[in-house]
Amino acid sequence: MSNPHNILIIRLSSLGDVLMSIPAVVAIRNTFSEAHISWLVEGSVGQLLSHQEFIDNVIEFPRHSIARAFKKSDPIRGIREIKTFIKKLREINYDIIADFHGIIKSAIFSMLARGDRRLGFGKMYAKEKSHLFYGETVTANSKRIHKVERNMLIARHLGANGDIPQVSLTVPAHFDTYIDDFFSKAGLTSPVFAVNPFSSSQGIYKRWDLKQYEEIIKKIYDTIGAQVIILWGPGEKREAEHLRKMGGDRAILSCPTNVPQLFSLLKRIDMYIGGDSGVMHLAAFAGCPILAIFGPTDVNINAPYSKNCTIVRKDLLCSPCKNKNCQSRKCLTDITVDEVFEAILAQKTENRRQI
Repeated sequence: MSNPHNILIIRLSSLGDVLMSIPAVVAIRNTFSEAHISWLVEGSVGQLLSHQEFIDNVIEFPRHSIARAFKKSDPIRGIREIKTFIKKLREINYDIIADFHGIIKSAIFSMLARGDRRLGFGKMYAKEKSHLFYGETVTANSKRIHKVERNMLIARHLGANGDIPQVSLTVPAHFDTYIDDFFSKAGLTSPVFAVNPFSSSQGIYKRWDLKQYEEIIKKIYDTIGAQVIILWGPGEKREAEHLRKMGGDRAILSCPTNVPQLFSLLKRIDMYIGGDSGVMHLAAFAGCPILAIFGPTDVNINAPYSKNCTIVRKDLLCSPCKNKNCQSRKCLTDITVDEVFEAILAQKTENRRQI
């Protein structure tokens, strides 16, 4: 076919998965430089996408406002929101609709959009039989490949050749100014480490214990002499404040941040410490040195896409797994504070930034 004029990318959520789709989308942009690329997304990560030059248009699925309308017994408003969204989704006739999400909802959205070619992942990677909705599917020989490489399968199917692109995300200066003001008012000067003990509500089983993070904060402050920021997001402030108190006020709480503001903050950090989460992936794209604590999730698939990263994990027979109800959690409880701190010191030594 001739070069496409309009391309629709579908990757709704979550933060980390959206970020790990970006290199493939940049590869598509590099292949079809004149195409108009829209991205269908939901949630606050859309704020970050809207500032990237390789995306021409961000379409947001207003999941929260629709759910809120029906929860408040206002179905008319909810239906109006849905109609407005579908109208916006169908404004353009797309030459290519590429579904990077691979669930039934994203597949249905791909069918609602007007387009000529619909493609997504084959049965190996697709969930909820979403592969049945696509005219073209892609797959590989192994299921355990990194998500960035998995997403590149779609880009290469469309003709993107060469290595995985190096991606530089940008945000407007006022986001940097917001973080500069926070650093100034808090008296923060390098070295500054960020600790993020949290994950999504569905990913609590991936968390290292708060008590261990308390000990790490004390060691960072007392031994290295670095200042520590505790990162937190929606619904996490109370736990973050509790951790701050546990650490004997050796850390401070981050200012409230949306995704672009958090990206600006992570650009200022000398080391990020936390588990497998979307914020970990945002730190990787911000160029922040990372110490990642992995438990049950598969490091081959979900590791930070960064060369400046150290991963601490236990190589157990039962790991990786997806048992969210595991009682022993040995993959996490067997990771000691000393092991993590030794890894922090090693990462600090190899750190490309001067600490």
